[in-house]
Amino acid sequence: MLKKLQSYFPTSILVNLPPQSSFDQYFWIKDTKDEPIWLGIPKNDIQDEQIELLSTLFEVVDSQPSFQLTEGEKQWQKFLFHEGTPPTNTGNEIRLIHYHISTKKDDSSDWDKALREFFLDSMFIQIDERSGIIILDKTNLVYGEDDFYSISTTLENDFFIRIEFYIGKKRSTPQEIREAFFLERELFIEGLTLLAQERIFTYEKIFPSLSAASLPAIPKKLLETDVIDILRKDSELLESMKVFLENNSNTSLAAKKLYIHRNTLQYRLEKFTDLTGINVKTFNSAVTIYLACLMAERTKA
Repeated sequence: MLKKLQSYFPTSILVNLPPQSSFDQYFWIKDTKDEPIWLGIPKNDIQDEQIELLSTLFEVVDSQPSFQLTEGEKQWQKFLFHEGTPPTNTGNEIRLIHYHISTKKDDSSDWDKALREFFLDSMFIQIDERSGIIILDKTNLVYGEDDFYSISTTLENDFFIRIEFYIGKKRSTPQEIREAFFLERELFIEGLTLLAQERIFTYEKIFPSLSAASLPAIPKKLLETDVIDILRKDSELLESMKVFLENNSNTSLAAKKLYIHRNTLQYRLEKFTDLTGINVKTFNSAVTIYLACLMAERTKA
């Protein structure tokens, strides 16, 4: 909705991070229907009656977020959002962890305290009511995908919330860290849309789905005709091919994950080759088939 509204106010700006300044120059409104976005309209370009109308339709943002921050967290916030002086620990390896709450009960007020308990001595910057970042230094850099998955399921069991994490890469220079913050957040937002069932996100996990969603028209049409239509009509074959490829084309491991006999999986692989003429055991074929699986899943009736 705000994207359409922007066309009526050509001088307005649309951002997917909470406004941190310019409240004296812009009238800010927020739309939380999907992923939160904010529209800033120059106060000189909007009339009082328009403000009154928009205030009834959207949440008005009239000041900076009131989340309490430590002095170290305030320094990080100024560095990331206002190009302030780099914090003293930016010379060391830093990893930014983005988090997002997709489902939350109103009475789950202690979930943020519980989350902090998993990352003692780490700094938190809450972006809005449902998202924020965790700044991990050398103390907690050892956390891997399995650890974050366990944290997510624990918080869901204890507080009835669903939290997703994006695990950023290790970085050390201030320029790398600041640039990565905005790029990784954009990628995380894309991932939440493309991979709605996932809890833990990384660049390499999102990239295949993003590539499949952005495929040019000609190869997309050929892939639809030659592979995707076949997979879409046979959900058992689709699942088998996807799991097989996700387990490094290891037939025994994939069969175990599918709870079927190895020979049954082998039969399905041969069936796929017969139907498509594609050899599933070459690298290029594996990449192509996996993209087809992702596209078939997204468009499956």
